[in-house]
Amino acid sequence: MAKTTPLVGKEFVSGFRLQTEWATLIAAAFFFGKIGSGLFLMSLFINSWVGALVGLLIVLIGKGGAHLLYLGRPERFWRGLTKPGTSWVARGFWAMMIMMVSGTIYLFSPVGSTASSVFAVIAGISAFVVAIYDGFLMNSSPSIPLWNTAMMPVLCLFYSLLGGTTLTLFLIEFGFAEVAVETIFLSNMEIVLLLTNLIIMILYLLSMANATAAAKESLRLLVRGTFALPFYVLVLGIGLVFTLLMSYFVGTHGGAGVVGLITAADLVGHYFLFYLLLRVGVYKPVLGQLTM
Repeated sequence: MAKTTPLVGKEFVSGFRLQTEWATLIAAAFFFGKIGSGLFLMSLFINSWVGALVGLLIVLIGKGGAHLLYLGRPERFWRGLTKPGTSWVARGFWAMMIMMVSGTIYLFSPVGSTASSVFAVIAGISAFVVAIYDGFLMNSSPSIPLWNTAMMPVLCLFYSLLGGTTLTLFLIEFGFAEVAVETIFLSNMEIVLLLTNLIIMILYLLSMANATAAAKESLRLLVRGTFALPFYVLVLGIGLVFTLLMSYFVGTHGGAGVVGLITAADLVGHYFLFYLLLRVGVYKPVLGQLTM
């Protein structure tokens, strides 16, 4: 129950209240959407047919399935397609649909054909929207200051690219995909993206330390409160620091086992970052008037 703190005169403020609507399923939808779209984008870049197919399936089954389970009434999913001009939910659903259709046409078009090139561009643009739209969706919630920041779409984009690069290396190392670029190039990209995500994470947390009272309360829960242990261990420790050290000092030279371990660590950190950001979302205190 929210705590009420009296102010001057007849004004009052209801205390901080955690949001409870978005948790496990929405975190799963965010997770699968970002790693799937990131893998698809990376596969377009390095011309990996298998990677592009896996990326489409991750978005379709993982993100789409999590959204349908969250809705409770899957037959009503079409309502999410309405009002794309004003709703980021609608824009995300449309981007997913366009990505699925154009991506499938691209995969099964003759290599080098006009259709292949045109639909690769359409699928790539829609995959980019899928990668970032969760960030804009969270950013469009002014009542939860932790999410209402321009850094949220940036965080989503770079985590998407990191997840896509990690999964691409996994597919290559385990023999599921062959690409025209050197593996060392992707390995170096992985290291750069890990460092970039670590920097973005630090800047994001610092920005919350200088934001509103509700944002500071969310930050406290994340770094010193109830959710501090999973944040430090799973998100920072395993997802970023351990993954970065393993990628830098061992990487693909360690063989499939090491790459599999790096992939698992990255995905664990990826999922729990957005799960925890959802869990620590705190609403702004509500100002009002006392009535007699």
